[in-house]
Amino acid sequence: MKTKQLLILGAVFVVLAIVVIVFENPFGKSEYEKKVETATPLFPNFDKEQVTKIEIIATDGTATLSKQDDNWVVASMENYPADNEGVSELLTKVAEFKNTQRVSNNPEKQAEFEVDSSGVEAKLMDGNDKLLAHLFVGKTTPGFLSSYVRPADANDVYVAQGYLQSVFNKGTRTWKDRTIFDFNKGTVTELNISSPEETVELRLDANGTWQMLKPEASAVNTSEVDTLLTTFSELDTDDFAEAKDNLAEYGLETPESVISAALNDGTTATLYIGKEEEGKLYVKRDDNDTLFRLFKSNVDRLIKKSDTLKAENSAPAVETE
Repeated sequence: MKTKQLLILGAVFVVLAIVVIVFENPFGKSEYEKKVETATPLFPNFDKEQVTKIEIIATDGTATLSKQDDNWVVASMENYPADNEGVSELLTKVAEFKNTQRVSNNPEKQAEFEVDSSGVEAKLMDGNDKLLAHLFVGKTTPGFLSSYVRPADANDVYVAQGYLQSVFNKGTRTWKDRTIFDFNKGTVTELNISSPEETVELRLDANGTWQMLKPEASAVNTSEVDTLLTTFSELDTDDFAEAKDNLAEYGLETPESVISAALNDGTTATLYIGKEEEGKLYVKRDDNDTLFRLFKSNVDRLIKKSDTLKAENSAPAVETE
């Protein structure tokens, strides 16, 4: 009996000891915890609000971003609107870099971590071209959850959180804003879809209900129409196409398919759809010369057939003016 009681008391003691260790930490803070508490920014005087120019130098080319008013443009691509969210993420990352975990200060190992010319070089400047931050972004760590970075004026290499190569270097994706359309789908009053097979016309009636007028009068599948409007109103490109004077090369001079939305402010959003090449179709807005490319699956989400948009087993709707 005494042996059993001793075992129980021993088990209780072990549990209490574990609780004390976990919550009271009698042995003090770990070395990593101490490093985190005492860590300082890699660029202590960096203020992302002062940055007006960014230069990204990579093995596949150099991209220059410039801030105009409150928006960023890709200065190296004829001032095309830039991906503002991507720029904001880059600036935030630079501001968050700290000297928590240094892995090397040996200049001979810079190539190993790809924090030299084999990596991505970034220069962030103010309106007077004064360098606010200058760094190299290297390869990912073995765990793939973090990357190596090095301030350009030092040999110290640090570990920073995230897959940073994609944050700093967009490669063939480029820094261009990928938005084709961005409007409130709730402002659409009419939707027209033309394809080689048919012409579909949808319109809001006086009660705010969508009705199909062509190719036949019918009630509609509201879920399908809402999904279509969401896709169209938030449309981003999958790729950019090289600009050419002759749109016939892209099948856009006389496009076979067109989708157009009329908005309640009197404006329209119209997309021309051209030929397919390597799984992507060439598309462009009717009011813009920029040429985009969309995967066929994304085009199919726009050029819907009447059978899909029509309500099942619905009585014909009454067409009204």
